Amino acid sequence: MRAAALARLKPGWYLLIALLVYAVVVSVLLARASGRAQAAEALAAAASSEAAAREASDPLPSAASPGLWFPIPGARLPASDDNLPGAPRAYRHGVSQGFDFYDGDAGVPVSYGTPVVAAADGQVVRADLGYTEMDPRAWEVLMADVSEAGADEEQLDRLRGRQVWIRTQDGTVLRYGHLASVRSGLRTGSNVYRGQVIGYVGNSGTDRAVAGGQDGARLRFEIWEEGGDFFGAGLDATAVRLAASALFVGP
Repeated sequence: MRAAALARLKPGWYLLIALLVYAVVVSVLLARASGRAQAAEALAAAASSEAAAREASDPLPSAASPGLWFPIPGARLPASDDNLPGAPRAYRHGVSQGFDFYDGDAGVPVSYGTPVVAAADGQVVRADLGYTEMDPRAWEVLMADVSEAGADEEQLDRLRGRQVWIRTQDGTVLRYGHLASVRSGLRTGSNVYRGQVIGYVGNSGTDRAVAGGQDGARLRFEIWEEGGDFFGAGLDATAVRLAASALFVGP
């Protein structure tokens, strides 16, 4: 019966049936595609809302990361252990209390007049604007005194030459020594920001400066904790480098 009925169908009916089947299939596919598109749009909207909510609730990151900048932009830790805190200073029976940045040892040129920057935000608590270099006779007396009994705090202060000290928010004091000059306008009580120029590399407080020359330029940079000792006290060179690698963050 079915075979006979199919045989009586005209070719046009076959075409019509095929079109109907095609239409049904396409409708089903379009419906599924539309559903997927709507689902995708819903997910995107949810993600966008979540991101917006997160952005609104999360605090903005700090503009300045914690840590110190090197006092000479682009510098690195001194390559020589003799220029690290704790290095022996036989001529005065003591040790260095800070980092000494010299040309050829700091990763960047260090010449007389090189700008020196604040390693952290803080307030200037000392600025040697009226510094006067020792005369040769005073230098000879100082060297004789420290070679016999070591240097006391007053003598160490003279050996640092012209200085700027900055107290940071946590009470740490950053001492800059051997400066050629202090930046114009800087004085005790000035607030400074990390990276601001505060002075210039020199050789004050050294035999070269006493002789009237500008060679032997260097920067002394000391870090003193509030009520404590200098950074690196009691550590060997390896330990100082390890601790300093976590302390300095740039630039």
